[in-house]
Amino acid sequence: MDRGWVKQLIENISVATVGELDVPALINDKILHTPKQLFKIRACGDFALQNLEAKTLFLGTADAFNDPYDTAFWADSKRIAAADKLAEMGVDGEHVAHVLRSSDPIASVIELASSQAPNALDVDGWLHEISVLSENFQMGQLPWLIQELQSSYKICSLSERIDSVLMWSHYGFNHTGFAMEYDFTRDHRNDASTLCLWPVAYTSRLFDITEILIAKRQRKEFNALYGIAASLCKAVDWQYEREWRLVIPEGNERRSLNLAVPLKAVHLGARISVENRASILSICERINVPVYQVKLAPHEYKMISEPVGRESDTLHREGAG
Repeated sequence: MDRGWVKQLIENISVATVGELDVPALINDKILHTPKQLFKIRACGDFALQNLEAKTLFLGTADAFNDPYDTAFWADSKRIAAADKLAEMGVDGEHVAHVLRSSDPIASVIELASSQAPNALDVDGWLHEISVLSENFQMGQLPWLIQELQSSYKICSLSERIDSVLMWSHYGFNHTGFAMEYDFTRDHRNDASTLCLWPVAYTSRLFDITEILIAKRQRKEFNALYGIAASLCKAVDWQYEREWRLVIPEGNERRSLNLAVPLKAVHLGARISVENRASILSICERINVPVYQVKLAPHEYKMISEPVGRESDTLHREGAG
């Protein structure tokens, strides 16, 4: 599936103020593109088997994930300082937009101030103030904001893929685990599992919250959903995962939660043990969920899922469908 639309969706959810948000359009867009198959590959541990039997997914916090950049973001302290000074000077409208779009917003403010009232701005004093505030922001406030999100938002990662050798190696404990398959299109658009499901965008730059912080500092009704957008931006190194995420904005009173989700099928890893295979088959029989066995193709680098007990049917489910 083409994921070019995802970056546009992230831009639409990243606007500075609430008034610019079109939540129904955002939800319609992601529902339109939601695939009928999403997968969660896991090792055969007690918690994973409990999630399987309960038909739930575990959502944890980003500060425990393997990606140190997960749910991180950045902001341009110079643009923020320029916006603050323009507000102090009473400048608004197109002048503000012009300054903040410039490659050197500080120089643009100085130039504007000089043209309006020469010597009204203590340039040296302001530049010193900016250097101090910038260091405090980069070393203190920004890391604190990131940590707040990383330790509070509840997240679960899913993938459009089940045919990735690398993902089975990483998340399926060297192919000895299993994958749970979900169809979120079965759920109502207002169900938590649908509302909280979002696609991930892959980019070379961290998510930029500068405009959002400016709106907040100017006491506008800023877009508090920026944390969701931050959690959906990942480095291009991860793009092979074709990831979707369940994201629930929440406080840090609890570290995790389990969410009921539309379980469709289970896929057993190519190297799953006899004991774990038997345990999962027993669980799936109780909860009435079909089971597939992942096999390694003999002549090419390909993984194939075949229905357990019906191998002779030669019904192959390759990749994500």
